[in-house]
Amino acid sequence: MQSSRLLLSLLGILLAATTWAQPLPWSERMANSIMTTRLDSAEIKAGKLTQWGYEEGVILYALSRMAERSGDGKYFHYMQRNIDSYLNDQGEIRGYRFEDYNLDNIPSGRLLLKLYLDTGKEKYWKAAQYVHSQLESQPRTKEGGYWHKKRYPNQMWLDGLYMAEPFSAEYALIAKEPKYLDEVANQFIWMEKNARDAKTGLLYHAYDESREQKWAHPQTGVSPHFWGRAVAGTSWL
Repeated sequence: MQSSRLLLSLLGILLAATTWAQPLPWSERMANSIMTTRLDSAEIKAGKLTQWGYEEGVILYALSRMAERSGDGKYFHYMQRNIDSYLNDQGEIRGYRFEDYNLDNIPSGRLLLKLYLDTGKEKYWKAAQYVHSQLESQPRTKEGGYWHKKRYPNQMWLDGLYMAEPFSAEYALIAKEPKYLDEVANQFIWMEKNARDAKTGLLYHAYDESREQKWAHPQTGVSPHFWGRAVAGTSWL
């Protein structure tokens, strides 16, 4: 009898210890790993600073969402510190190559909008306005679709819907400019019109209006392959 009570007590202690020692969610472990291995994510290699682009932005945006989910401000402050490493007090962005008209430069602008809403600091709004001004002068197809980059003339890519439209939609709401929401809708409509495969319903990776690229179908202008990552994001069309 006494041994049974002892066994039950030990089981209780083990169960309690298991409960107390629950591992962190994988999302939090991954976030912590990034912050540990990249103490300053604005510098990947000694003496080599990263350029403003979507890769860094994807990581920092994930950390901002981690801050919301966990309630731990360290993720937000890490994101803010790294975005601040690109900005001066006037909202000018280090390493932003406006003249490239590269849609890959747009998505990190979502962090500028978030920081503006959370802190009220004008430098973030000025920087976001600068990013959005690229879209207003972005080279376009005859229909009006954004070229993915200046050096990719006449080409719309599915990547571009991810790169430009979430930022543009959020900017439109903050700026109270519904015309920009119409622009977002049109970019999806034109990509749908030109890149959707009628047989499968899937979207091709890219579309060349000029049909000049080696990969472009001579009649339709589409690339030879579908792109799974983008299909998931645009399947609602």
